[in-house]
Amino acid sequence: MAKTRIYFVSDLHGSNVCFRKFVNAARVYEPQVMILGGDVAGKAIQSIVRAPGGHWTCRFVGTDYDVVDGPELVALEKLISDHGYYPYKADPGELEAMEAAGNLEPLFVELMRARLTEWLEIADERLRPIGVPLYFMLGNDDPAELGQLLDSAPWGTHDDGKVVWLDDEHEMISWGYSNVTPWHTYREQNEDQLKASIDAMVPLLQHPERAVFNLHAPPYGTQLDEAPLLDENLVVQASLGQVRMVAVGSTAVRDAEQTYQPMLGLHGHIHESSGIRRIGRTVVINPGSDYSTGALNGALITLDGQKVKAQQLVRG
Repeated sequence: MAKTRIYFVSDLHGSNVCFRKFVNAARVYEPQVMILGGDVAGKAIQSIVRAPGGHWTCRFVGTDYDVVDGPELVALEKLISDHGYYPYKADPGELEAMEAAGNLEPLFVELMRARLTEWLEIADERLRPIGVPLYFMLGNDDPAELGQLLDSAPWGTHDDGKVVWLDDEHEMISWGYSNVTPWHTYREQNEDQLKASIDAMVPLLQHPERAVFNLHAPPYGTQLDEAPLLDENLVVQASLGQVRMVAVGSTAVRDAEQTYQPMLGLHGHIHESSGIRRIGRTVVINPGSDYSTGALNGALITLDGQKVKAQQLVRG
């Protein structure tokens, strides 16, 4: 009977400090398996604009910076990268001109690729020597081009759309698409499409009752999927000074877990709704994400034969 400890995180969104914490956690928690859920890419480019006299300026998360070449500039780039953004040293008006010409998206993807390449090299350096297997996939916020990097990673397995064995008894299916969002991100499906994608993988499992469903979107109506209510202009709605929350998860994911009753469901996507719940016998987990602060939310789960023996949320 196999007993396997899993360390799962999701939605790092380009945060360098969170990714380093993730790989370093292999020596802290000593998992037998590490799983990185979707949304590995950052969400925006942060320009650092060239100014006279060797200075560089930018406004970042409400603070104005005026730094000079050398350690000050390096520290600013690190701050931006740790928050998940992509620092880009630009001449005045350069990014605005690129956007007007329709050339900003290729630069954005190029910066995503460069950072993900660095991450995969770090994972190889840190995890290969201790032999801890790593599984990863893209999420809805990640352009499909990044999948080629995961396919050729020096260490780890790109698990999206596949069945993989976590140990001698437990299999895992993974799917990084989300249900439709107001932002029309890179990888979305409607509920019928999500259902078809999940249903196509399940028959490939030898023992669905001992499987892990690593599905980026959380199951609908489980409190793992509550996000701020938005109006038609994407403005957050509040009532009596409190943000109004609404379930935005996937009905297809919920129905799949209700129908197939795997041992474990691993989810992400909705940062605000960390928690552990059950759908019948299935333990479902969303560790949430707080990547912009540099804090890493994760989950430790122990699989023991035909049951989830232990589960807890961890933060570091």
